[in-house]
Amino acid sequence: MKKIISISITTILLCFLINPFQNAKAEVQSSITRSQAEQRALSMINLKWTYSSNINGNINSKSASTITQPKQFKNVSSAELTGIPYNWGGLDGLDSNSYNAPWSNFLDAISKGAYAGNVNTEAGYGYISGTAGIDCSGFVQATFNIQDYKQSTSSLFDKYFTKISLDDIKHMDILDKPADHVVIFDKWGTLNGIYGAYTYESTTDDFYGGIQGTKKYFLSMDEINKGYIPGRYVNLVEDTQNTSSSNMPYPVSPGIFAQVANVNNYANFRANASLDSSIIGTIPKGTILYLIDYSSGWYEVSYGGQVGWIYGNLISSIPTGKYVTLNNAYQLNIRSNPTTSSSIIGVLNINQYAEVSDYSADGNWFKIKINGVEGWAYKKYLSYIY
Repeated sequence: MKKIISISITTILLCFLINPFQNAKAEVQSSITRSQAEQRALSMINLKWTYSSNINGNINSKSASTITQPKQFKNVSSAELTGIPYNWGGLDGLDSNSYNAPWSNFLDAISKGAYAGNVNTEAGYGYISGTAGIDCSGFVQATFNIQDYKQSTSSLFDKYFTKISLDDIKHMDILDKPADHVVIFDKWGTLNGIYGAYTYESTTDDFYGGIQGTKKYFLSMDEINKGYIPGRYVNLVEDTQNTSSSNMPYPVSPGIFAQVANVNNYANFRANASLDSSIIGTIPKGTILYLIDYSSGWYEVSYGGQVGWIYGNLISSIPTGKYVTLNNAYQLNIRSNPTTSSSIIGVLNINQYAEVSDYSADGNWFKIKINGVEGWAYKKYLSYIY
């Protein structure tokens, strides 16, 4: 435990500086659901991109003494990487950018030759021009799509988050230690015999593994009790279903996807919404289904070319950030490469789902898998399902 405490104190001196000339910026903020915020966080955590030391490893000599390169780039000339690197004072997410930066987002910064990351949190200079990436408070700001000047761990509670009880903390609330570090709460749990919070965050700490940057991580209860304050975003809207729970409460409105769970191997598929109704088949555990209708604790679904009913207690929510379905389209081509000129190898139809396996370098395409076909589909017409 002493080792964990030492690492937290010495390596997570993060995010409390903002440039002194960045005054409050009046913006009307949009509301966001927990699941929408989570997807924004996971998109940054799972982002795949290509690093080149020749392009993204050069910095102005005047700034070199204030910059420390994240560990994941050491001795790397070129590689495909996952996650946005930690960058002291940075706000380069998928649709946000650092102060006065000549780019619109992280991928744009990398394509324009920005220096990837800076984990020197003790230099005292805040954001260094020409660097790209995101720090802990920037990650929180980008996750909740807060349109304002760069926030810090010391300013989040000023107008964007309200303090709550630790007993009331939920998935996608925050744990903030002003002038030190901030994380997004995922769930309670135990890691290597230590109890604490599983988190989403951008951090230089790598005691539990992962890059120095955006990742799923862990914060021990011992550390939480040393000044972390639970908070909730002021414009947060609750989802219609509880995405933080493994069990999906019912009844829920039809028109969403869910998966077969709470069974050993399979669930019975019946002709009508009753235990007395005949069994027309079985559905394997883990199968994802589109919920057509609901009646007295039963869901109507389509499976194997038949329409029937499955008991509601055998249905659970889908793992977040893993599956997509069509958005504002009835059919979408799946292509061999992430370009509109590449060959069509399949289609995704309305009320079908596909598993995401990769992202294109520019972030505009998803690589998806469905019915044995794996290819690329345009992100504009896809949305994650929960």
